[in-house]
Amino acid sequence: MPQPSNAGTTPGEHDYAELRSLLLAPEQTRLEQLQEQVEHIDLNAKNLSRVLPDAIALRGEGDHQLTHVLTPHVSEALGASVRKQPHMIVDAIAPIMMPAIRQAIANALRSMVQSLNQTIEHSLSLQSLQWRLEALRTGKPFAEIVLLHTLRYRVEQVFLIHSQTGLLLAHAAGDSVAVQDQTLVSGMLSAIRSFVQDSFGAMPDQVLNTLRVGELTVWIEQGPVAILAAVIRGTPPESFHIHLQDTLNRIHAERSDALARFTGDATSFASLTPLLEECLHAQFESRRRSVAPMTWVLLAALLLATAWWGLSAYQERQRWQAYLTRLASEPGLVVTASESHGQRYQLSGLRDPLAADPGALLGDSGIDPDRVDSKWSPYYALDTAFTLKRAGLVLSPPQTVQLSLDGAVLKARGTATADWIRQSRTLVRSLPGLNGYDDRSLVDRSLEVLTQRMAEAFILFEQGSGRLTTPEQLQDVRRISDTLRQLDDMARLAGNTVTIQIIGRTDLLGGPNQNRRLSESRARAVLEALLPATFQTITFQARGTGPASDSHRANAAAPIPQDRRVSFEVAVHPAP
Repeated sequence: MPQPSNAGTTPGEHDYAELRSLLLAPEQTRLEQLQEQVEHIDLNAKNLSRVLPDAIALRGEGDHQLTHVLTPHVSEALGASVRKQPHMIVDAIAPIMMPAIRQAIANALRSMVQSLNQTIEHSLSLQSLQWRLEALRTGKPFAEIVLLHTLRYRVEQVFLIHSQTGLLLAHAAGDSVAVQDQTLVSGMLSAIRSFVQDSFGAMPDQVLNTLRVGELTVWIEQGPVAILAAVIRGTPPESFHIHLQDTLNRIHAERSDALARFTGDATSFASLTPLLEECLHAQFESRRRSVAPMTWVLLAALLLATAWWGLSAYQERQRWQAYLTRLASEPGLVVTASESHGQRYQLSGLRDPLAADPGALLGDSGIDPDRVDSKWSPYYALDTAFTLKRAGLVLSPPQTVQLSLDGAVLKARGTATADWIRQSRTLVRSLPGLNGYDDRSLVDRSLEVLTQRMAEAFILFEQGSGRLTTPEQLQDVRRISDTLRQLDDMARLAGNTVTIQIIGRTDLLGGPNQNRRLSESRARAVLEALLPATFQTITFQARGTGPASDSHRANAAAPIPQDRRVSFEVAVHPAP
């Protein structure tokens, strides 16, 4: 904006100042803002984030102080992160660790299988007995003893060493070989070669090519730039020298430039390991073709075991068939399906509740019950024996009742109470396999028995008395009342009616008229005591007959108590 002119400013200067303000006002304002930012700079997070990556990179180029400062904090942060999320470190190292683990497992399995094959191959011979005694005596595993006696030779390790520096270029070892520090071994080999050459004043072309240490032999092949050393157990053939020489010549031909430029870094020679592994030869003694006695023993035992198994299987099958035949012959048991699966059997069928227990029959058959899975469904067998047995259990007849079957009709004979006859007619409806129930003979016979019982009953009176007063008379009345109630129920079940004549009698003492009235009085006394109104199918009639008219009664010297009685005459009629 134009500044106000001072009092001492000339008009020309005022015009220049106003022109400068119009032309340079925006740039002047921006310069003032930048000067203010520089003078009042604020190191906040936003500003610092712009220069932090470059600052760390520049600081790390000078020295390692930044690394020493950050290492404890980074380690602590990494540890905390792993504890909270362990799967992160697992996912990170899995691509590296899993191939190594798989290779280690594969090598261990190959070694185990090789040792197992050798052990099994020589475990059935007479010589193996000697080797087992040797293993017991020396404390070594039997597999190791077998390996020592059957191994001709085995190349356990191969070293590729730089001849000038003595440094290890590549290394290969067998699966079951305990590998020590390869670098240390290669250095020792170079030192031994130099020591031998210097000590004995050998010419440059005269070098150490064989070294023996206990059971191990080291063959060394010399090349222009590198040497190849093979550690061998046993006695290898001389042809193996040619294989080592060919391998060394191939290495020099393919890697001549790398060998010439070698300065200590053996990384570029790692790809030679498969070529060195081709030198890991092994040869075992061939087995004789004769069959060992232990093999014959094993074959004989195998044949005996097979014969025993076959005989056992046959006997087991016969027992199973016999058990099925037994089940088929048992009434109330129906086998619907039977299967055998190896050593187990499955059985299903139908079983009447009154049939024999299949489990008990199984125990008698000699078959292990735990090997049989059986499932029996209930059903009712209609055999005569089962129907009669079931009727006896349901009806519970008294000993005086006999049950029989006439086709599909159940018949009852004998004698029974009216209550049982009435209940049996209801219960018999629940019995399966019956088309009818016939108890007419039972009812008729029971009615006949009750009628006979009433015809044989009587009540004695005192001389000249027409009343029931004594305890014996009252007890006889109660007994006869019970019989009459049964007779009434039975007549109702049979559909009949009953007429009972109550007949009173007297002895010879007294006149005829007096005795007639006394006999009638006795008959009426008994009728009243029996409560005739309580019986539905029985009709009572009371009458007196006076003294007996038999000739032996007329000639009797003294009255007989049996003449002073009340007796009964029973007549059964079909209901109208």
